Amino acid sequence: MNTLVKIATVSSFLAAAAFAEESFGGIGVVYRLAGDGAEIQEVIPGSPAAETKIQAGDVIVAVDGESIAGKKSAAVKAALRGIENKPVVLTYVSEGDTLMETLRRVKLTVKDLNSVAEAEQADKKLLAVLENGKVIGDSDATSDAILEGVYVDNLQIPAQSEDKQVKEGTAKLSYFTRSVIRVKLEYAGAFTVSVADSKGNVLWSSEETAGHAGVNTIVWDGSLIPDGRYVVSVEHNGTVSGKNILLK
Repeated sequence: MNTLVKIATVSSFLAAAAFAEESFGGIGVVYRLAGDGAEIQEVIPGSPAAETKIQAGDVIVAVDGESIAGKKSAAVKAALRGIENKPVVLTYVSEGDTLMETLRRVKLTVKDLNSVAEAEQADKKLLAVLENGKVIGDSDATSDAILEGVYVDNLQIPAQSEDKQVKEGTAKLSYFTRSVIRVKLEYAGAFTVSVADSKGNVLWSSEETAGHAGVNTIVWDGSLIPDGRYVVSVEHNGTVSGKNILLK
């Protein structure tokens, strides 16, 4: 196997495996580094990412509110990986819009394969077979292909959409200007409001420790922020909701 090709292929996946098999907490995307972040090449079928609107061509610009623009491969990999079942918030650009998604990592395993025929594993569920970093079908592999199998443990993926439905609506942005932000909470509790640019850089953030059920008003100074598109996110009870705002 060509070592340079192998490194380029696998490092684009969240595993970046240095061995024949590696397990990690991940979301299930193949990406390549771009100037603004991580450009999605493939979304692994059946993975947490596949349960969202994230698609090939989108660019992840921030992870948990921290920009990954210009970061090296190891730093991006470390940001996207994490503890199994722990939520991760992605800010990404899709067809010109800056969006946010909250995913829950699962334990993924990437394993080198000699052929598609050996992909099935008794103790793991096969999500996809990759040829040189691209998802292929059962009979599509070429004779000189570099193959990896992508698996999930326990034959189960956490229900991303069901998790969102349970927590959706506990906090949302109801009003936004350069001087006032209003957030509506379904019930009392601490919450954090952040304003980020299209690259995921957080320009302003405020932690409110005594939020009450109903509309909460926060006074802030956005007079120095240039015209443009921004993402205003509200974190409440361990969940994050985001809304695109155009300032002019």
